[in-house]
Amino acid sequence: MIKKTFKLLLFFLVLSCSNIELVLEDNSLPKQFKDQVMIIFNENEEEIFTRELYLVFGNNNNGNFILITSFSEKKENRIVKKNQVAEKIDYELSVNYELFYKNRECKIFDKKIISKFSFLPKSFGYNFGADRSYEEQYANSIKKNVQNFVDLIPNSTTCYQ
Repeated sequence: MIKKTFKLLLFFLVLSCSNIELVLEDNSLPKQFKDQVMIIFNENEEEIFTRELYLVFGNNNNGNFILITSFSEKKENRIVKKNQVAEKIDYELSVNYELFYKNRECKIFDKKIISKFSFLPKSFGYNFGADRSYEEQYANSIKKNVQNFVDLIPNSTTCYQ
């Protein structure tokens, strides 16, 4: 009986730890882009987005590359009560990235990346937990968007039309 219980507990322990990543992945930017990119923002300049881009690429106005970004946010109320209070809000953050080689004036890479998340607001009073949750989800969505772009950047700097 004790052996069966031990085996069962061991099975559940292994099952519950199956999603743990023991090795850190190096999803870093190719070395030729680090601190060599001048970032230009079009229209909406979201503070969290600009901070994340500067964190990844650095801030260099004399670099060899130009990154032009266009950030947009779309908000949609999915579930609405009779009193017009939103129960669930879907957010869609889309960023159009255009990477150019500065000296050759050629486009290296062009990609539009969309990230989505849903938020369940609290409609009564001021709720610090709900506000903090929204800020975390928003920031994580932006980080994932920028990381997806970094993962897709080609290592070669050849032009395409």
